[in-house]
Amino acid sequence: MNKPFDATMRNLIELEPAAWLRFLNIPIPHPERIELRDSNLSTVTAEADRVFWIAEDWPWIEQVELQAGRDLDLPDRVHGYSAILRRRHKVPVHSHVVLLRPAADGPELTGIHEQKDHWGVTYDWFRYNIVRIWQRPVEEVLAAGLPVLPLAPVSEVGPDRLPDVLAAMARRLKEEATPDRVRLLWAATKVLMGLRYPEDQIDPLMEGISAMILGIRGIEESSVYQGIFAKGKSEGLAEGKAEGKAEGKAEAVREDLLRVGRRKLGAPGAEVEARIAALDDIDRLRELLDRIIDATSWDEVFPPDDPSA
Repeated sequence: MNKPFDATMRNLIELEPAAWLRFLNIPIPHPERIELRDSNLSTVTAEADRVFWIAEDWPWIEQVELQAGRDLDLPDRVHGYSAILRRRHKVPVHSHVVLLRPAADGPELTGIHEQKDHWGVTYDWFRYNIVRIWQRPVEEVLAAGLPVLPLAPVSEVGPDRLPDVLAAMARRLKEEATPDRVRLLWAATKVLMGLRYPEDQIDPLMEGISAMILGIRGIEESSVYQGIFAKGKSEGLAEGKAEGKAEGKAEAVREDLLRVGRRKLGAPGAEVEARIAALDDIDRLRELLDRIIDATSWDEVFPPDDPSA
């Protein structure tokens, strides 16, 4: 899976594993028995995207591989992960490939992976499930669990319907989510929208529903709100409150972080921008600014395996 979207999707799955399995139409008798297992297949220096352990009387594994870019070896790789998981855990393994955009698709993705010898004889056969997100009806995504909602803008929806879809997402979040959860899900939504829309189109689309987000208690203090929804609008509208001053200082450091980082390391990916937008701890932002001095890439500033970065 492409790096800019890897951590985003993994984090969304961790929020509510059962919601994702339901979205993938996987029948689970007892959702409370779902466990996320270590997906590091270290014996072959490989790592599957997500591994769900279904702790029923006869347990099994659901393996989910998320893909944003084309990979001709994907069927063989998923087959390898399945074989390793089955050998390690001694239970059946069901494999699912979730394609996030058409650019990840190809004729090799049929749901069947066959290995043939030089005489054309099939000596190995493997079946897996394919989910093409852009073919899933947007109504289905909007009705799914909250952690699935960020997929709505990249599901089966045309650009003309996108403002209504974002508004529908906002209504659900306003009714069901805590401010912290809103921050996370809207940051993820922006990252995933980058799969389909140019960055200069994303901010205006999201700003168009900012009035709805204002109704969520505490969201006006969110750095994600400030960075994504109210960019440019808060300038000159000082509220004279200590919280507003603190946010203004954090915003200034965020801008310095991006400006210096672009000059030294090049343009950051959408995931890095979302993580910066989500930070409002000034000391943490300054620490990251110091990291850029010695860094040679954005991965050194925001290590993929360091969620606190």
